[in-house]
Amino acid sequence: MFKQFISNIPGADSYMIFSLITFMVFFTAVGIYMFLIDRKHIEEMKQLPFEKEK
Repeated sequence: MFKQFISNIPGADSYMIFSLITFMVFFTAVGIYMFLIDRKHIEEMKQLPFEKEK
């Protein structure tokens, strides 16, 4: 059913490929960012919910 719906939309193939590439680029960028982020920054962010308000 879904295949029949998509086949009626002109340019649907390019839209699906663009969406997949966008997702993969974003997922890869976030993964690389997580490996390169400073560990001290992660510890500071982890402790934020436990700090008392001033």
